[in-house]
Amino acid sequence: MTQPISTQSGSTRASFASRRLDVHGEHLVTTVLPSGGAYAWEVSGEVGSPLAEAVRGASVPASPPALAVVLGRDYEPAADAALLDAVARARSCGLPVALLHEGAGGVSLLRAAALEVRGLRFGSVEVAARTPRALSAAPAAAAASLESAALGGPGQRREVLVDARGRTLTGQWRPVELPASTPPSTAGRAAAPVLVTGGLGGLGLRAAAAVAAAAGVRVLLLDSRGPGELTAGEQRLLSRLRAGARAGADVLTADVTDPRAVARALDRAGGTAPSVLVHCAGSVAGGLVADARPEDLARLRAAKSQGLRTVLAHLDRGALRCLVAFGSVTSRRVHPGMGGYALANEVLRRTALRVAGGLPGCAVVVAEWSLWSGAGEAHRMGVVKDAARQGMPAVPLRPGMDALLRMLRRPAGPEHAAALVVTGAGDRGFPEPGAAAPGR
Repeated sequence: MTQPISTQSGSTRASFASRRLDVHGEHLVTTVLPSGGAYAWEVSGEVGSPLAEAVRGASVPASPPALAVVLGRDYEPAADAALLDAVARARSCGLPVALLHEGAGGVSLLRAAALEVRGLRFGSVEVAARTPRALSAAPAAAAASLESAALGGPGQRREVLVDARGRTLTGQWRPVELPASTPPSTAGRAAAPVLVTGGLGGLGLRAAAAVAAAAGVRVLLLDSRGPGELTAGEQRLLSRLRAGARAGADVLTADVTDPRAVARALDRAGGTAPSVLVHCAGSVAGGLVADARPEDLARLRAAKSQGLRTVLAHLDRGALRCLVAFGSVTSRRVHPGMGGYALANEVLRRTALRVAGGLPGCAVVVAEWSLWSGAGEAHRMGVVKDAARQGMPAVPLRPGMDALLRMLRRPAGPEHAAALVVTGAGDRGFPEPGAAAPGR
C-alpha cells in the first residue's frame, strides 16, 4: 500500500514508545437489547421520511408517550431546532427522547443535555440503510435503547446501529497501534505541500512545524486571521516556523466557510496542489444545552464540518494523499456545558468519514484528541492540571505531534478511514470500563 507522506524524523519514535498516549478505535459487534415495550411516539425532524413513517407506524396509542427526533443522512441546519425543541419538551414534560437518524448524528448533544437536566432519558438509533428490515427494526431498537437508559449504570447500550438486515450492533473500543513514523527517504523527489487550516492557532502552528521539520515540505497556513492579529506567543511560533521550514511556509488568509475567499487564497498560493490536509480550524464555546439557540450550534459547527467541505471543494482531490481532521474526545465523553462543542466535533467526525468515500487515494483520519498540554484552549485556560487531578491526563505536545505524523502514514482508501481517540496514557474516563463506544 502506498503511504501518503514521507517523514524523516527518527527521534519521534522514542517519545511515542514511552506510552504517554493511548489511542483507541471502535469496531461494531452485534448486541441483544432489552425489550423496550411500546410507546406512543410523537415524531419531529424529517417527518416525511421513510424512517419517520416507520416510527409512526410502530406507535401504540394509550402507551407511554415519547419523543422521536428523526434525522436523515446529513446533519442539516433544521436538526438543531428539532433537537433543542425535544430537550425543552423533555425538561417541561418529563418525556424520554429517542434520536433516530441515517448518519446525521446528534447524540452528543442529547448526552450533554442528560448530564445537565436531572431525569432526562434518551436513546439513539442509527439506521445504516433504508431496507425494509432496517426500517421495521428501528422503532423497536429505539424503544429498547430507552429501556437501557432507564436501567442506568456504566456500559448500558442506549446508542445502537441497525444494519441493512435489521440486526442491532454497538461499538466497542479497542487499542490501536499507529504506523511507524520513519518511512523511506524522499531524496530527489519533489514533495507536494501540506495545507493546515486554522494554521495560525496554537495547535495549527505546531502541527505545521512538525510536518515541515519531519518531511521537509512547504506548508500553507490557512486561517481567518492574518499574521498581524496574532498574540506575541503566536508571532514567535510563526517566526520560528518560517525560519525552520526548509521548503517555505506561507500564510493564506481566508475564512474556511467562505468558498470565494478560500478559492482566492489557494489561487494566490499557486504551485503544486497540496497532498496533505490537516484540518485544525474550529472554535470552542460553552453553555448549557437548554440555553442554546440553533444559531449557536450552527456557529460552532461551521468551521469544522462546513469548513472541511469548503476546503475540499477547492483542492485537487486526486492529488490528496492524507486528510487528518482535528476533532475532540468531547464528542464521545461529553462534559456539562460543552454540548454544542461536542456536537460540532461529532458532526465533523461523520462528515470526514463520509467524504472519505470520494477520496479513494487518500488516507482519512479523524483524530479525536483529549485536551492538550502546551497548546490549545485547555492549556490557554489553565485547566490542564485540574483535569489531570480528575483522572484526565492531557496529551503532551511532543508525543501528540508524533502521533499526528504517524497518522499521516495510515493506509489510503475509504475502507481504512477511521476515527481515533487519543488521550493521555492512563485516562480513567476513557474508555469507561465495560462501556460500548458511544456512537459511530
